[in-house]
Amino acid sequence: MSLKSGYGKSTEPNTSIELSQNESLLNKITQILEIVLEENESISHDYSKKMPLSSYNIPSISIKDYLLRIQNYTEAEESTFIIALMYINRLNKIGKIYLTPYNIHRIVFVAILLAIKYNEDLQYDFNFYSMIAGIPMKELKYLESEFTCLIKFNLYINDEDYRDYKSNLDDIDCDDKDIKK
Repeated sequence: MSLKSGYGKSTEPNTSIELSQNESLLNKITQILEIVLEENESISHDYSKKMPLSSYNIPSISIKDYLLRIQNYTEAEESTFIIALMYINRLNKIGKIYLTPYNIHRIVFVAILLAIKYNEDLQYDFNFYSMIAGIPMKELKYLESEFTCLIKFNLYINDEDYRDYKSNLDDIDCDDKDIKK
């Protein structure tokens, strides 16, 4: 499957060796997100559908496959995924948003989109990101705005926090089910 960017070029998924190097990180991120989802299972479905950034339906694609899809098409750097996870953590700390099956895909994508804008030199147009996300462009722009407001426009990541976060991720064993937040 190929997607067309706004620049008219066809972008095939990245199938390079670099993808397998990032797969370990994506597995760790997936595991962390799944643990948070498990912890939030008690939130009622009616309430979770009404939270900001939520969808009316649960996407059929798994978080891991969604992360791989995003990596394939954006070729985002490892650091971008780490920064995105830091943004999700910031959002989680405000206490108004809980990760649920109704919002996790949207939150993950918007966090990655913001991290790409913050961290990457190469960026595509919004239509391209909309196709990758599977979210209409107008809605994706709204989600980006809402997410940014919720984290109080705090997109800055200082080097020390990044290194600490990366070090903690490096220490995670994907087979270890006892990951601490």
